[in-house]
Amino acid sequence: MAKFDSGKDYYEILGVPSTAAQSEIDKQYRQRARSGHPDAGGNEDEMKALNEARDVLTDPETRRAYDADRRADSIPTGSSIVFDHEAAGRAGNLEVPLTGDDFAGLCMNAAILLGLGLPFLFLIEMQWVFFLWPLRFMAFAALAYGVFIANAALRARLRQLEKRSRKLSHAAALVHHCVFWLIVAAGVGAIYFSLYTGRR
Repeated sequence: MAKFDSGKDYYEILGVPSTAAQSEIDKQYRQRARSGHPDAGGNEDEMKALNEARDVLTDPETRRAYDADRRADSIPTGSSIVFDHEAAGRAGNLEVPLTGDDFAGLCMNAAILLGLGLPFLFLIEMQWVFFLWPLRFMAFAALAYGVFIANAALRARLRQLEKRSRKLSHAAALVHHCVFWLIVAAGVGAIYFSLYTGRR
């Protein structure tokens, strides 16, 4: 049995689906090897990766073991954010893989922050005196963080839809983001108008 690294996606390296037949793997390997060979101007590391992927996926026993390891690694344990050992590297780009429960949690957190921050801000502004400025700052921070969490939930939802259907275009995602920020801008304007007229 050939050695393999279950952390590598050999299917992606060869550009084939995980259900690809042996003939499809061989064909795709030959195509990529022709363009990726160092003598043809390719990269030596890429050629090594192609050879490694071909060796693993063309050996039935090794391929079964590799697929089994990949399935075991993909099984979520508890919260996928807390226990995913690769999440730290992806969290900065908001690419942490989210389950339905995680998405609902983001929505709930955003609703709590916005639901508490808005009345708190209105109460402070209506009774405004200078020494309340720390509470005012806390209310603004809660609202800003609520918007941030809501945007994270939107991004997570769009990634889920893209992975499921593969039909969500970049333009459609951009429209969703534009609508989101238009709603935020309208909300900020409404809050400012309400507070200003209330204090007058």
